[in-house]
Amino acid sequence: MGEGRGGRVSGLEPLRVACAARRDYVPHAAAMLDSVLGQSSRPLEVHFLHGADLRARARSRLGGMIEARGAAIDFHEVSAERVRGLRTIDFLPASHWYRIFLPELLADVDRILYLDADTIAVDSLDPLWETELGSHPVAAVTNVFQHDHVDHPRRIGLARPDSYFNTGVMLLSLEALRREDAPAELWRCAHANRERLGFPEQDAMNLVIGERRLPLHPRWNAMNSVLQFDSAASVLGSKAVAEARESPAIRHFEGPGVNKPWHLLCDRPDRELYAEHRRRTPWPRIRPAGITPANLARWLGRRIRG
Repeated sequence: MGEGRGGRVSGLEPLRVACAARRDYVPHAAAMLDSVLGQSSRPLEVHFLHGADLRARARSRLGGMIEARGAAIDFHEVSAERVRGLRTIDFLPASHWYRIFLPELLADVDRILYLDADTIAVDSLDPLWETELGSHPVAAVTNVFQHDHVDHPRRIGLARPDSYFNTGVMLLSLEALRREDAPAELWRCAHANRERLGFPEQDAMNLVIGERRLPLHPRWNAMNSVLQFDSAASVLGSKAVAEARESPAIRHFEGPGVNKPWHLLCDRPDRELYAEHRRRTPWPRIRPAGITPANLARWLGRRIRG
């Protein structure tokens, strides 16, 4: 087999990656995609899910970035009607629901790797892409909750709390999900349980798929909680957590506010990776979130002390 552009091996099945973003998250998604571009020997095919608010200029700039690096990108608009009535919260907008429609939007694709916009790939994605799903519709990492949310799976009605997975990184068998008519089932579940969904899209996917998920090693979704919570070892095992902390493959800055690497006060491990990749996008200048007089005072205090 010959070498393709960017050192990729031609003749291989493409690594197909999907992500979703509202308009103001496009620069963050671009940083994530820049990180992915350097982490596979395969041709890359990006599927970008968006709403009607994505401007033509942003689409052109993002598409140009991907194509200039020898990859392909398709844009898929999800209408407001499809997500109307689905529960949202402040830091989890309607765009978080777009992923449940992937089996329909990509009718000719059998599998896809879904990545949230607040992730950064730091190691080769090929082993993850080559994971055998067998009869499992989804492969994902078990979620680690903060101490006051550990009962959340039981509160939404899951019989086995340890089956609850994080949806920020998922290897999806779209073929299996289509056979199950999963988009319709997820939509029905979301409406039937609307008031008790604390993490709306994630809760719905766990209620519908739950125990049929294939667990992944936590290095494939090295969440803030995996790297920082003492409880992570009891959920995932001390050896796996140590390996994820030592050698994350996908770093996930989950959670609101200061958990995001673009927040003024973020002090999460590996936060500098985001800025490194953001500088390589059409949106290289970062205006930090959380700029308030109080936060600026805290930030200056850290600088003086450190």
